[in-house]
Amino acid sequence: MTPEEEVEVQHGKGVIWRDGYRVPLIRLRFNDVCDEGSTVIFDSGLNLHDVLVEAVVGVLDALYTPKTAPKNVRSVTFIIRSMDGVAYTTGMDIDDDHKEIHFSTDYIAGVNERSKGKQNKQEILGVIRHEMVHCFQCNAFGGANGGLIEGIADWVRYKAGFRPPHWHRGEGNEWDDGYERTAYFLLWLEEQYGPETVPRINGWMKNRRYSDKLFIDLFNEKPDELFKKYKKWCEEHKEENSSEACATGAEEPIPSSGEEAPAGLSPQNANDGDDHSYVEVLEPHEDSSVSEVKLVARDRLCKLTYDGTGSFKRFLNSFDGLIEILDPKMSEKERKLLLVTALRGNALTFLDDIDPEDELEYSEIKVLLEANTSVTYKS
Repeated sequence: MTPEEEVEVQHGKGVIWRDGYRVPLIRLRFNDVCDEGSTVIFDSGLNLHDVLVEAVVGVLDALYTPKTAPKNVRSVTFIIRSMDGVAYTTGMDIDDDHKEIHFSTDYIAGVNERSKGKQNKQEILGVIRHEMVHCFQCNAFGGANGGLIEGIADWVRYKAGFRPPHWHRGEGNEWDDGYERTAYFLLWLEEQYGPETVPRINGWMKNRRYSDKLFIDLFNEKPDELFKKYKKWCEEHKEENSSEACATGAEEPIPSSGEEAPAGLSPQNANDGDDHSYVEVLEPHEDSSVSEVKLVARDRLCKLTYDGTGSFKRFLNSFDGLIEILDPKMSEKERKLLLVTALRGNALTFLDDIDPEDELEYSEIKVLLEANTSVTYKS
């Protein structure tokens, strides 16, 4: 633990550090534990402590690195109550560094009724991940394009494996239609320009006023032109779109030139009044079983980690089995990236020692990790 981490753990009430990221104080409040929607959440079997901590770390890891992640957020309060809509995130009036996520019990009760309970857990996890993005993302001093802000939140949700069945690539008429429509546009950009694409977009908005110059700076084209190319690509790949293949993870955002904003303003603001409704939660069609299996496999792969003194072989059997379900033809380079992403603690330290220049192949790393007895397994 670094000296900075030790100080915060000792003196920062409720603050913990996980995988190099600072997790602020997290509060949980049910306005009515007897509410039908509250019961749905209790019956989901989710450990909300773990879910909320994992959401914070997952969001920070998707958009930042431990060195670039914001540390201004002092607390996140998850409020579960009866209200219209789905959820929204805001900052407290007295101090915007204290965030509140409001989640509708009426909405999750409706999800439970429509899906006969089949999509409760996935939807709870998805909405929490989406809203947690708004606690930490950059938004150009509150002036960012709203569709882009919501698209980034749903991009993070998609990458975490929490895609609802009614999401489909290629929908939307404008690049900033928002939510999953913009999220799929961002996924396409990621496929064209690399896994650091969305973190770079987010990073561009940290200290600049928003304009479409963002896209010109990063991709040398206006967003409308890029969106036309995306729509054309979707038309040419209609049959492939049903698989909804997910791109790989993100790296540290690369700074770019642009109009600088006054330094005194806060770049991290909440998303006030986010009230997008995922009302079309449908029962899966019979022919969608393969996609559902892949979705579950992706979710499990995102949560699979290795950091202890147990059996690496057991971990690897799970890891390779999930990869075979997702994409049996996945390249060694992609498998290595996913493996490295799953390493924690001593395992990650060991990898840094044996491969400081990132030169080893996936097969070589497997052999060395299996031979090493100083790391432990956890999933």
